[in-house]
Amino acid sequence: MTSRREETWRDLSVGGDRALVRRLGSATMSFAAGPAIGEPDRTHRLSMIGKAQPDELRSITHCRQVHGSTVHRIGGESGAIEMVGDGDGLVTDQPGRGLLIWTADCVPVLLATHGVVAAVHSGWRGSAADVVKVAVSVLVKGYGATPGDLHVALGPSVCGRCYRVGSEVPEALAPFGLDEHRWLSGDHVDLRGFLAARLEALGVAAENIETVGGCTVESPDLASFRRDGAAAGRQWSMVFLIP
Repeated sequence: MTSRREETWRDLSVGGDRALVRRLGSATMSFAAGPAIGEPDRTHRLSMIGKAQPDELRSITHCRQVHGSTVHRIGGESGAIEMVGDGDGLVTDQPGRGLLIWTADCVPVLLATHGVVAAVHSGWRGSAADVVKVAVSVLVKGYGATPGDLHVALGPSVCGRCYRVGSEVPEALAPFGLDEHRWLSGDHVDLRGFLAARLEALGVAAENIETVGGCTVESPDLASFRRDGAAAGRQWSMVFLIP
């Protein structure tokens, strides 16, 4: 679904936010940076993102993220900005419908294949709830996607070096039976390493999974709850099909 000239991530300004943007066939993926501290009004930010891409982006849908495994199928008409309630994943085959999630250490997961895209928010609880499996299942059963054709980007998040955890985290992730060398080092967990291994176990080709952006804790321009607590901002990640 791609051509080589479409595979470069570009550092752009989108609605006043710096973002890494890539066009992948008929889809566009974006990972924004920051603000590291404090968070402007979300409705205003979403409006500015939409206005920055008026010919391609008709609406933006997001959800009230709860660290679970609910994935919403998005279709039909909507306003310029739509909140669909509690959930941690969004899927659509509607061109121009932006699917957006917010993060400040958790992993933003963007997926795309022929004519359908998805956005997922996955911290350790979402990973333990297997939200990526739910999203892949919706893509396969609801839209006829093939796991081997999926392209997945894992955006900026806390790295394993900075993510020291209690025993409850590896205990929750260990039952998946994934190679611990890829995600666990003592009491440190690499969530992107875990999710990459999990996606491969679900049939996604390893060469179609990429890690984009740095560690949220180590990068001063990225929002990190672990580093800054309640003062942390939020960055958005979004995917949409080009009309």
